[in-house]
Amino acid sequence: MTARRPVVRVLGPLPPPMHGASAVTQRMVDALRENGSAEVVTVDIGDGGSTSRRLRALLGGLARFLPALVRRRPDAVYLGGAGGELLWYQAVAVLLGRLAGHRVVFHHHNSSYLTQHLRAMALLVRWGGARVHHVVLSRDMGQRLQARYPAATSVLVCSNASLMAPSEQADRAPVPAAGPVVLGHLSNLTREKGVHVAIETLRVLLAAGVDARLVLAGPCVGDDVEALVSAAASELRGRLEVTGRLDAAQVEAFYRDIDVFVFPSTYANEAEPLVVLDALRHGVPAVAHDVGCLADLLPPDHVVPVGDDLPAAVLDLLHRGALEPADHATARFDERRTAAIEVREAVVDLLVG
Repeated sequence: MTARRPVVRVLGPLPPPMHGASAVTQRMVDALRENGSAEVVTVDIGDGGSTSRRLRALLGGLARFLPALVRRRPDAVYLGGAGGELLWYQAVAVLLGRLAGHRVVFHHHNSSYLTQHLRAMALLVRWGGARVHHVVLSRDMGQRLQARYPAATSVLVCSNASLMAPSEQADRAPVPAAGPVVLGHLSNLTREKGVHVAIETLRVLLAAGVDARLVLAGPCVGDDVEALVSAAASELRGRLEVTGRLDAAQVEAFYRDIDVFVFPSTYANEAEPLVVLDALRHGVPAVAHDVGCLADLLPPDHVVPVGDDLPAAVLDLLHRGALEPADHATARFDERRTAAIEVREAVVDLLVG
């Protein structure tokens, strides 16, 4: 008689649309299927489709636990972590997984519940107990999770760098204090992601006599942001380039052509931004606000507390010749990537039993 293959239920955001969390969930699905030891069942809890279609998918995902509760087979559940109201849904999924006797992995992609205590996350951690393995994006994220939710006893660190190719070993000379220097900002262009601060950084450098340019890449989100960027492009003609959305080849060219990546995000759910990892992969120093896991990712003087003067910090690093060298940035990325791939493989082994 052929032995029954275990079932791994994957509940998380899946592309499209493609973003950090959906890319991680898809990569885990791919890795489980490549392993071949278990049947993989997916439930997309992302933001694609209509509200009614999404609700049907969510309820259907929970319904798939009911036979498991009766049979209590040694299967597994992988949850691509969410934020907001979806945490309540995932807390119930964790509880059902535990009642069914499954191994459960919860992969965190959100930092909102680390800066404030959220009841949904507290219940998720409590209901899961020691059966839940929490995968976080950095050591600091794991420490903050356990400090706020002590019942999270099993924590594994797996950076999003595991999604990326090895570093691009670019030969980059130090940027002269007076320039020329090309700043870059790549994101959905919003105030939360700091597009206005990136533009102000260019203004501060120009006012200080630095020969500087700024490349803004990504789509403008909202009429107010589109108006802001358009006005700045007219004011700073020849100094500000606005590219719009980039394809994969254009993203590679973007990082090759800039000297400093600025990421002044204040987005509450920021975790480990792929754009910052990609900057390091290309040997580009990054200066960012202290959100999500960035304090664990960048040198201390490249991380600016939210509310402090990020443009002044960029100018100071430039004048002191203190921007992170390219080889340091790529070494930081490669170390993170290697460790993350090992942990991802361990998570797959855990899930397939």
